[in-house]
Formats: sequence, C-alpha cells, structure tokens
Amino acid sequence: MGNSEKLENNDNLNKKNQVKKVRIIKSGYGDENLLKDFYNFLKKKDIQEVFGVEEADLIISLGGDGTMLVAVKEAISRDIPVLAINMGSLGYLAEVKPQNAATMLQDYQNGKYKIEERAFLEVKYEDNIFYALNELVITKGGHEAHLIQVEVYSNGVFVNKYRADGIIVATPTGSTAYSLSAGGSIVHPGLNALSITPLASQSLTARPIIVNGCEVLSFKATSRDDSVHLNIDGNQWFQIQPNDLVSARLSKKKIRIIKPTNSDYYSILRQKLKWGDSVL
Repeated sequence: MGNSEKLENNDNLNKKNQVKKVRIIKSGYGDENLLKDFYNFLKKKDIQEVFGVEEADLIISLGGDGTMLVAVKEAISRDIPVLAINMGSLGYLAEVKPQNAATMLQDYQNGKYKIEERAFLEVKYEDNIFYALNELVITKGGHEAHLIQVEVYSNGVFVNKYRADGIIVATPTGSTAYSLSAGGSIVHPGLNALSITPLASQSLTARPIIVNGCEVLSFKATSRDDSVHLNIDGNQWFQIQPNDLVSARLSKKKIRIIKPTNSDYYSILRQKLKWGDSVL
C-alpha cells in the first residue's frame, strides 16, 4: 500500500461528532451578515450556544488569530477542539471563511475534517504557571525606558546576554506573529522547537536562534530603571523584579484545531505572506 493510500485511509478514520452545545467566542468586529447561513444552520440543527466551556462540545472562534488566543485559553481547560472562522484579515490559524462556516461545522459532524495540534508555551513566573500559544516577551517598560539586559539559560547552561529593548520567545505557532515582525524565522508547527528573537538589540551580532523545545529556558532580566515587563500572548503582563524567576518550555498541552481536509500549511504561508507576488 502506498503512502498516499495510507494517508487517505487515515483521513477516513476521523470520527463523526455529535454537536449539541457550542461555546462561541467573538471578536466584536467583522460583518455579522456573512454568518447568516451559519446561524441558520445552528438553529436548524438545534445546536445551542452556551456561555460556559464546561458544557460545550465544541468551541467556535469568530474573528482573527487574536480571537483564537482567547478561545484556546478556554479550550485548554476542557481539552475540546476549536473551529476557527476567519472574520479578520490575516488568519494563519483561522482559515475557514465565514461563508463556509456552516459547511465546515457539518463536515466536522460527518467526520470530514483534519485535526491540527499546536503546542503551548508553558511559562513559569514565580509560583504561577501560564500558557501561551504564541509567545512570551520580556521587554522594557516604555518608550522612554532604558535598554534592558536579559540573560538566557537553557537547562541551566548560559546561552547569551541580550542588551536590547527585549526578547521574544515564540512557539512554532507564534513564529508567524510578533517574532516574524521582529526578524525571527518561520518555524513549522510540527517541530518541537522554540525561537528566541531579540528586539532592537544593541549588538548587530545578536541574531535569532531556534532551540530544542524540550529544553527549559530561564531568564534573568535587569534594567537601570527597574522597568522590565513580562508579557504573555499580549493579554497578560507583569512588571518583574531582578530576582524574579521566569522560565519557559514547550508544553505537552496542545490545542486541537479543526481544519478542512484540504488544509495545507505551506499554501497558507504563500497566501498570507504573498510569496511570489511582484513587488512592483
């Protein structure tokens, strides 16, 4: 049996799913008229919207990738999949168009879908643990703040000292977010890896680096004005002190995203990044 046959048979093994209750998370932006067929489908199939993830069979994200960051934080507590409908602009994660939302939900019920798993970054700050789908950022406190110094260690071994506006530690999912804007590499989501990207480093030789996701990264951050912030996925932040303990590793916890059967990661990159388009 050829590899293509094996893949096709595996795709056909996706189970049918009974969806009776859904948790819908909206961005507040986007044209609701585009979802008319979707809401009619929910009504027709007697699918109830609930406001607690503990009751839901499925989480539906209506927005862009920012809305997905909210949705996955709820999904992690129940380990239920997320269907992401793209009401935003980019949509690396939310690739299903609103006019196809009802069809995609029906396909999920009928077993015609793929599941894509994305790993979280597990961040330990003092005695608390947080989960980030994209990244953690250690950064200076504001535009007028001094450059900060961030020492990075991997399993206790010194990696580098960055004198910069800060550093980004990104998951493969987060490699196409803030890290990419700062000059970091794109990392395939199937890789067990983390990327460290400096922000406006004082040294021209400080370059992004990709490390093993099994390693535990730890950080010591200082500044002359004691203004250093820890930002987690852009929606949680803390002002950290020189002796505060911050560490991170790629978590075993993963989010499961429902995708069309013809979903293709490289095609999404070509489309979103406009690879091959003329610059003129």
